[in-house]
Amino acid sequence: MEVKNCLIKTKCDILGCKNLAEYCVLNDKKIALNLCKNCTEKLHNALSKVLVPKPVTPPFKKQKKIEVKNG
Repeated sequence: MEVKNCLIKTKCDILGCKNLAEYCVLNDKKIALNLCKNCTEKLHNALSKVLVPKPVTPPFKKQKKIEVKNG
Protein backbone atom coordinates (compact mmCIF):
# COMPACT_ATOMS: atom_id res chain seq x y z
CA MET A 1 0.00 0.00 0.00
CA GLU A 2 1.11 3.50 -0.74
CA VAL A 3 -0.28 6.99 -0.10
CA LYS A 4 0.30 9.73 -2.68
CA ASN A 5 -1.10 13.13 -3.55
CA CYS A 6 -4.04 12.99 -5.96
CA LEU A 7 -3.26 14.31 -9.41
CA ILE A 8 -6.87 14.29 -10.64
CA LYS A 9 -9.88 16.19 -9.34
CA THR A 10 -12.20 13.74 -7.67
CA LYS A 11 -14.44 13.67 -4.60
CA CYS A 12 -13.53 12.09 -1.29
CA ASP A 13 -14.75 8.48 -1.04
CA ILE A 14 -15.91 8.77 2.59
CA LEU A 15 -19.70 8.65 2.82
CA GLY A 16 -21.19 12.10 3.39
CA CYS A 17 -18.01 14.06 2.59
CA LYS A 18 -18.28 16.55 -0.28
CA ASN A 19 -14.66 17.78 -0.34
CA LEU A 20 -12.18 17.20 -3.14
CA ALA A 21 -9.68 14.41 -2.56
CA GLU A 22 -6.08 15.41 -1.85
CA TYR A 23 -4.65 11.95 -1.15
CA CYS A 24 -4.94 8.63 -2.97
CA VAL A 25 -4.35 5.27 -1.33
CA LEU A 26 -2.83 2.91 -3.90
CA ASN A 27 -3.09 -0.86 -3.71
CA ASP A 28 -0.93 -2.71 -6.26
CA LYS A 29 -0.56 0.51 -8.31
CA LYS A 30 -4.37 0.95 -8.55
CA ILE A 31 -6.29 3.67 -6.72
CA ALA A 32 -8.23 2.05 -3.89
CA LEU A 33 -9.36 5.10 -1.91
CA ASN A 34 -9.50 8.88 -2.40
CA LEU A 35 -9.42 10.99 0.75
CA CYS A 36 -9.60 14.69 1.54
CA LYS A 37 -7.30 16.24 4.13
CA ASN A 38 -9.98 16.34 6.86
CA CYS A 39 -10.98 12.69 6.43
CA THR A 40 -7.31 11.65 6.28
CA GLU A 41 -6.67 13.30 9.66
CA LYS A 42 -9.78 11.68 11.18
CA LEU A 43 -8.78 8.26 9.82
CA HIS A 44 -5.25 8.68 11.16
CA ASN A 45 -6.55 9.59 14.63
CA ALA A 46 -8.95 6.62 14.67
CA LEU A 47 -6.25 4.16 13.55
CA SER A 48 -3.70 5.47 16.03
CA LYS A 49 -6.09 4.69 18.89
CA VAL A 50 -6.51 1.09 17.70
CA LEU A 51 -2.97 0.31 16.50
CA VAL A 52 -0.61 1.06 19.40
CA PRO A 53 2.96 -0.26 19.00
CA LYS A 54 4.50 -2.40 21.72
CA PRO A 55 6.83 -0.49 24.05
CA VAL A 56 10.58 -1.01 23.70
CA THR A 57 12.20 -2.78 26.63
CA PRO A 58 14.67 -0.46 28.35
CA PRO A 59 18.30 -1.59 27.86
CA PHE A 60 19.41 -0.60 31.38
CA LYS A 61 16.57 -2.20 33.28
CA LYS A 62 17.71 -4.09 36.36
CA GLN A 63 17.68 -7.74 35.40
CA LYS A 64 16.77 -10.65 37.65
CA LYS A 65 19.74 -12.34 39.28
CA ILE A 66 20.16 -16.08 39.16
CA GLU A 67 20.12 -17.58 42.64
CA VAL A 68 22.85 -20.10 43.38
CA LYS A 69 21.98 -22.91 45.81
CA ASN A 70 24.73 -23.81 48.21
CA GLY A 71 24.59 -27.45 48.95
